[in-house]
Amino acid sequence: MSLHQFLGIEIGVPDPDALSAFCAEVGLVGDGASWGSADMPGQIRISETPYRQLRAIRVGCESEQDLDTARKRLADLGLSAQPGTGRLSCREPLSGTDVILEPTEHVPLTRPGLRQWNRPGERERANLRAEVVASDDPRPPRRLGHVVVGSPDPVATSKFFSEGIGFRVSDVIAGIATFMRCSSDHHNLFVQPGPIPYLNHYALEFDDIDAVGMAATRYLKGRSPDHHVIGIGRHVVGSNVFWYMKDPCGNMFEFFSDMDDIPDDEAWEIGTEWPPTSFARWGPNEPPEVFFVPADLEEIAKGREAEGR
Repeated sequence: MSLHQFLGIEIGVPDPDALSAFCAEVGLVGDGASWGSADMPGQIRISETPYRQLRAIRVGCESEQDLDTARKRLADLGLSAQPGTGRLSCREPLSGTDVILEPTEHVPLTRPGLRQWNRPGERERANLRAEVVASDDPRPPRRLGHVVVGSPDPVATSKFFSEGIGFRVSDVIAGIATFMRCSSDHHNLFVQPGPIPYLNHYALEFDDIDAVGMAATRYLKGRSPDHHVIGIGRHVVGSNVFWYMKDPCGNMFEFFSDMDDIPDDEAWEIGTEWPPTSFARWGPNEPPEVFFVPADLEEIAKGREAEGR
Protein backbone atom coordinates (compact mmCIF):
# COMPACT_ATOMS: atom_id res chain seq x y z
CA MET A 1 0.00 0.00 0.00
CA SER A 2 1.34 3.40 -0.88
CA LEU A 3 0.30 6.56 0.92
CA HIS A 4 1.99 9.61 -0.55
CA GLN A 5 0.45 12.88 0.71
CA PHE A 6 -1.16 14.49 3.74
CA LEU A 7 -4.28 16.06 2.24
CA GLY A 8 -5.68 17.79 5.28
CA ILE A 9 -7.94 17.80 8.32
CA GLU A 10 -11.37 18.91 9.46
CA ILE A 11 -11.49 20.84 12.72
CA GLY A 12 -14.73 21.31 14.64
CA VAL A 13 -15.09 24.38 16.87
CA PRO A 14 -17.98 26.23 18.53
CA ASP A 15 -17.07 29.45 16.66
CA PRO A 16 -16.17 28.64 13.02
CA ASP A 17 -16.05 32.31 12.07
CA ALA A 18 -13.25 32.96 14.57
CA LEU A 19 -11.16 30.10 13.16
CA SER A 20 -11.82 31.27 9.60
CA ALA A 21 -10.66 34.77 10.51
CA PHE A 22 -7.50 33.27 12.02
CA CYS A 23 -6.77 31.32 8.82
CA ALA A 24 -7.08 34.49 6.77
CA GLU A 25 -4.92 36.45 9.21
CA VAL A 26 -1.96 34.04 9.07
CA GLY A 27 -1.96 34.03 5.25
CA LEU A 28 -4.00 31.01 4.22
CA VAL A 29 -6.37 31.34 1.27
CA GLY A 30 -9.97 30.23 1.13
CA ASP A 31 -13.40 31.20 2.31
CA GLY A 32 -15.63 30.23 5.21
CA ALA A 33 -15.24 26.52 5.77
CA SER A 34 -12.21 25.67 3.61
CA TRP A 35 -8.65 27.04 3.86
CA GLY A 36 -5.21 26.18 2.59
CA SER A 37 -2.14 27.49 0.80
CA ALA A 38 -1.74 28.60 -2.79
CA ASP A 39 -0.25 25.19 -3.66
CA MET A 40 -2.58 23.12 -1.49
CA PRO A 41 -5.99 24.76 -1.08
CA GLY A 42 -8.68 23.27 1.13
CA GLN A 43 -6.37 21.47 3.56
CA ILE A 44 -8.14 22.84 6.63
CA ARG A 45 -11.90 22.38 6.70
CA ILE A 46 -13.89 23.97 9.49
CA SER A 47 -17.23 22.88 10.93
CA GLU A 48 -19.35 23.93 13.90
CA THR A 49 -19.30 21.57 16.88
CA PRO A 50 -20.16 21.92 20.61
CA TYR A 51 -16.49 21.63 21.62
CA ARG A 52 -13.23 21.79 19.71
CA GLN A 53 -12.23 18.51 18.10
CA LEU A 54 -10.45 16.83 15.21
CA ARG A 55 -13.26 15.50 13.06
CA ALA A 56 -11.34 14.05 10.10
CA ILE A 57 -7.93 13.36 8.58
CA ARG A 58 -7.57 13.04 4.81
CA VAL A 59 -4.72 11.10 3.22
CA GLY A 60 -3.74 10.67 -0.42
CA CYS A 61 -2.88 7.25 -1.83
CA GLU A 62 -1.81 6.16 -5.30
CA SER A 63 -4.68 4.05 -6.64
CA GLU A 64 -8.01 2.32 -6.09
CA GLN A 65 -6.03 -0.83 -5.29
CA ASP A 66 -4.69 0.95 -2.23
CA LEU A 67 -8.26 1.33 -0.97
CA ASP A 68 -8.80 -2.43 -1.26
CA THR A 69 -5.55 -3.07 0.58
CA ALA A 70 -6.56 -0.70 3.38
CA ARG A 71 -9.98 -2.33 3.68
CA LYS A 72 -8.36 -5.74 4.16
CA ARG A 73 -5.84 -4.42 6.68
CA LEU A 74 -8.58 -2.77 8.70
CA ALA A 75 -10.64 -5.96 8.58
CA ASP A 76 -7.68 -7.83 10.07
CA LEU A 77 -7.93 -5.40 13.00
CA GLY A 78 -11.65 -6.09 13.33
CA LEU A 79 -12.66 -2.75 11.82
CA SER A 80 -14.95 -1.98 8.93
CA ALA A 81 -14.41 0.73 6.35
CA GLN A 82 -17.08 2.61 4.45
CA PRO A 83 -16.54 2.84 0.71
CA GLY A 84 -17.43 6.04 -1.11
CA THR A 85 -17.10 7.43 -4.58
CA GLY A 86 -13.39 6.95 -5.19
CA ARG A 87 -12.46 6.93 -1.52
CA LEU A 88 -12.57 4.93 1.70
CA SER A 89 -13.45 6.08 5.22
CA CYS A 90 -12.87 4.45 8.60
CA ARG A 91 -13.43 5.82 12.10
CA GLU A 92 -10.56 5.63 14.58
CA PRO A 93 -12.22 3.74 17.46
CA LEU A 94 -11.00 5.75 20.46
CA SER A 95 -11.37 9.31 19.19
CA GLY A 96 -14.13 8.93 16.63
CA THR A 97 -12.03 10.80 14.07
CA ASP A 98 -12.82 9.84 10.49
CA VAL A 99 -9.78 8.87 8.42
CA ILE A 100 -10.39 9.21 4.68
CA LEU A 101 -8.19 7.71 1.97
CA GLU A 102 -8.41 9.17 -1.53
CA PRO A 103 -6.45 8.19 -4.65
CA THR A 104 -4.88 11.48 -5.75
CA GLU A 105 -2.08 12.84 -7.88
CA HIS A 106 0.88 14.03 -5.84
CA VAL A 107 0.85 17.83 -5.56
CA PRO A 108 4.40 19.26 -5.49
CA LEU A 109 5.02 22.55 -3.72
CA THR A 110 6.31 25.52 -5.65
CA ARG A 111 10.00 25.99 -4.89
CA PRO A 112 10.68 29.17 -2.88
CA GLY A 113 12.98 31.79 -4.31
CA LEU A 114 16.52 31.17 -3.12
CA ARG A 115 17.63 33.55 -0.39
CA GLN A 116 21.23 34.69 -0.19
CA TRP A 117 23.03 33.92 3.04
CA ASN A 118 26.33 35.17 4.39
CA ARG A 119 28.25 32.39 6.14
CA PRO A 120 31.86 32.33 7.34
CA GLY A 121 33.97 31.83 4.24
CA GLU A 122 30.93 31.91 1.96
CA ARG A 123 29.42 35.33 1.30
CA GLU A 124 26.48 35.13 -1.08
CA ARG A 125 24.98 38.54 -0.32
CA ALA A 126 27.31 41.46 -1.10
CA ASN A 127 26.42 45.13 -0.67
CA LEU A 128 22.78 44.21 0.06
CA ARG A 129 20.73 44.05 3.21
CA ALA A 130 19.15 40.71 4.04
CA GLU A 131 15.78 40.31 2.34
CA VAL A 132 14.01 39.69 5.64
CA VAL A 133 15.29 43.07 6.89
CA ALA A 134 14.65 44.99 3.67
CA SER A 135 11.08 43.77 3.09
CA ASP A 136 7.93 44.01 5.21
CA ASP A 137 5.99 41.57 3.01
CA PRO A 138 5.16 38.45 5.07
CA ARG A 139 5.63 35.09 3.44
CA PRO A 140 2.50 32.94 3.82
CA PRO A 141 2.34 29.32 5.02
CA ARG A 142 3.23 26.78 2.35
CA ARG A 143 0.90 24.04 3.55
CA LEU A 144 -0.55 22.17 6.50
CA GLY A 145 2.20 19.68 7.35
CA HIS A 146 1.05 17.55 10.27
CA VAL A 147 -1.37 17.04 13.13
CA VAL A 148 -0.79 15.77 16.68
CA VAL A 149 -3.37 13.91 18.74
CA GLY A 150 -3.59 12.76 22.33
CA SER A 151 -4.91 9.27 23.08
CA PRO A 152 -5.66 7.37 26.30
CA ASP A 153 -4.24 4.30 24.52
CA PRO A 154 -1.54 5.67 22.19
CA VAL A 155 -0.28 2.20 21.30
CA ALA A 156 -3.73 1.17 20.02
CA THR A 157 -4.21 4.45 18.16
CA SER A 158 -0.77 4.15 16.55
CA LYS A 159 -1.56 0.56 15.55
CA PHE A 160 -4.76 1.71 13.85
CA PHE A 161 -2.88 4.26 11.76
CA SER A 162 0.18 2.13 10.98
CA GLU A 163 -1.22 -1.39 10.60
CA GLY A 164 -4.68 -0.37 9.43
CA ILE A 165 -4.36 2.80 7.39
CA GLY A 166 -0.75 2.29 6.29
CA PHE A 167 1.20 5.14 7.91
CA ARG A 168 4.93 4.45 8.23
CA VAL A 169 6.66 4.80 11.61
CA SER A 170 9.54 7.32 11.76
CA ASP A 171 10.45 7.46 15.45
CA VAL A 172 9.08 6.27 18.79
CA ILE A 173 9.41 7.87 22.24
CA ALA A 174 9.24 5.76 25.40
CA GLY A 175 7.57 2.96 23.46
CA ILE A 176 4.21 4.74 23.40
CA ALA A 177 4.43 8.04 21.49
CA THR A 178 4.79 7.54 17.75
CA PHE A 179 5.81 9.81 14.88
CA MET A 180 4.28 8.57 11.62
CA ARG A 181 4.22 9.67 8.02
CA CYS A 182 2.03 9.27 4.96
CA SER A 183 4.51 11.17 2.77
CA SER A 184 8.27 11.67 2.83
CA ASP A 185 7.96 14.14 5.73
CA HIS A 186 9.39 12.87 9.03
CA HIS A 187 5.86 13.06 10.43
CA ASN A 188 2.41 13.97 9.26
CA LEU A 189 0.89 12.50 12.42
CA PHE A 190 2.14 12.21 15.99
CA VAL A 191 0.22 10.15 18.55
CA GLN A 192 1.03 10.90 22.19
CA PRO A 193 -0.52 9.90 25.53
CA GLY A 194 -3.54 11.87 26.74
CA PRO A 195 -6.24 11.36 29.37
CA ILE A 196 -8.89 11.52 26.62
CA PRO A 197 -8.73 11.68 22.83
CA TYR A 198 -8.13 15.29 21.79
CA LEU A 199 -6.50 17.50 19.18
CA ASN A 200 -3.12 18.56 20.56
CA HIS A 201 -2.04 20.78 17.65
CA TYR A 202 -1.85 21.26 13.91
CA ALA A 203 1.21 22.61 12.08
CA LEU A 204 1.78 24.99 9.19
CA GLU A 205 5.03 24.85 7.23
CA PHE A 206 6.95 27.99 6.23
CA ASP A 207 9.94 28.49 3.91
CA ASP A 208 12.59 28.97 6.59
CA ILE A 209 13.35 30.14 10.11
CA ASP A 210 12.97 33.82 9.12
CA ALA A 211 9.48 33.18 7.78
CA VAL A 212 8.55 31.29 10.97
CA GLY A 213 9.90 34.07 13.19
CA MET A 214 8.25 36.87 11.22
CA ALA A 215 4.86 35.13 11.04
CA ALA A 216 4.82 34.25 14.73
CA THR A 217 5.90 37.74 15.76
CA ARG A 218 3.14 39.29 13.67
CA TYR A 219 0.52 36.94 15.11
CA LEU A 220 1.50 37.53 18.74
CA LYS A 221 1.80 41.31 18.46
CA GLY A 222 -0.91 42.93 20.57
CA ARG A 223 -2.30 39.62 21.82
CA SER A 224 -2.39 38.43 25.42
CA PRO A 225 0.56 36.33 26.65
CA ASP A 226 -1.56 33.17 26.84
CA HIS A 227 -1.57 33.00 23.02
CA HIS A 228 2.13 32.09 23.18
CA VAL A 229 2.93 28.49 24.18
CA ILE A 230 6.63 27.80 23.47
CA GLY A 231 9.26 28.74 20.91
CA ILE A 232 11.28 29.51 18.98
CA GLY A 233 13.54 26.44 18.91
CA ARG A 234 14.57 23.35 16.99
CA HIS A 235 13.21 19.93 17.81
CA VAL A 236 15.46 16.91 18.25
CA VAL A 237 12.96 14.40 16.83
CA GLY A 238 12.12 15.54 13.31
CA SER A 239 14.77 18.31 13.46
CA ASN A 240 12.27 21.02 12.55
CA VAL A 241 12.32 24.62 13.72
CA PHE A 242 9.19 25.25 15.82
CA TRP A 243 7.08 27.97 17.41
CA TYR A 244 3.83 27.01 19.18
CA MET A 245 0.88 29.31 19.79
CA LYS A 246 -2.89 29.13 20.37
CA ASP A 247 -5.54 30.15 17.86
CA PRO A 248 -8.67 32.10 18.89
CA CYS A 249 -10.62 28.86 19.41
CA GLY A 250 -8.12 27.39 21.87
CA ASN A 251 -6.38 25.03 19.45
CA MET A 252 -2.61 24.93 19.72
CA PHE A 253 -0.87 25.36 16.38
CA GLU A 254 2.75 25.27 15.26
CA PHE A 255 4.68 27.24 12.69
CA PHE A 256 7.58 25.06 11.48
CA SER A 257 10.27 24.72 8.84
CA ASP A 258 13.20 22.46 7.86
CA MET A 259 11.81 19.07 8.90
CA ASP A 260 13.64 15.79 8.20
CA ASP A 261 12.72 14.19 4.86
CA ILE A 262 12.53 10.41 4.35
CA PRO A 263 12.17 9.56 0.64
CA ASP A 264 13.77 6.12 1.14
CA ASP A 265 12.11 4.02 3.86
CA GLU A 266 14.95 1.51 3.86
CA ALA A 267 17.58 4.20 4.46
CA TRP A 268 15.91 5.52 7.64
CA GLU A 269 16.57 4.03 11.06
CA ILE A 270 13.68 4.34 13.51
CA GLY A 271 14.87 6.03 16.70
CA THR A 272 13.74 4.68 20.07
CA GLU A 273 16.32 6.00 22.56
CA TRP A 274 16.30 9.71 23.40
CA PRO A 275 17.94 11.85 26.10
CA PRO A 276 15.69 13.24 28.85
CA THR A 277 15.90 16.75 27.38
CA SER A 278 15.00 15.80 23.83
CA PHE A 279 12.24 18.33 23.15
CA ALA A 280 14.61 20.92 21.68
CA ARG A 281 18.19 20.92 20.42
CA TRP A 282 18.25 24.66 21.10
CA GLY A 283 15.62 27.01 22.43
CA PRO A 284 13.25 26.31 25.34
CA ASN A 285 13.38 22.64 26.32
CA GLU A 286 10.62 22.38 28.93
CA PRO A 287 7.11 22.81 27.48
CA PRO A 288 4.51 24.34 29.81
CA GLU A 289 1.74 22.16 31.20
CA VAL A 290 -0.76 23.38 28.62
CA PHE A 291 1.39 21.81 25.90
CA PHE A 292 0.24 18.37 27.10
CA VAL A 293 -2.84 19.25 29.17
CA PRO A 294 -4.83 22.03 27.47
CA ALA A 295 -6.91 24.33 29.64
CA ASP A 296 -10.18 23.17 28.04
CA LEU A 297 -9.55 19.44 28.50
CA GLU A 298 -12.40 19.13 31.04
CA GLU A 299 -14.75 20.88 28.61
CA ILE A 300 -13.76 18.44 25.86
CA ALA A 301 -14.30 15.48 28.21
CA LYS A 302 -17.78 16.70 29.14
CA GLY A 303 -18.62 17.24 25.47
CA ARG A 304 -17.53 13.74 24.57
CA GLU A 305 -19.50 12.29 27.47
CA ALA A 306 -22.64 14.18 26.37
CA GLU A 307 -22.26 12.62 22.92
CA GLY A 308 -21.82 9.15 24.42
CA ARG A 309 -18.19 8.81 23.37
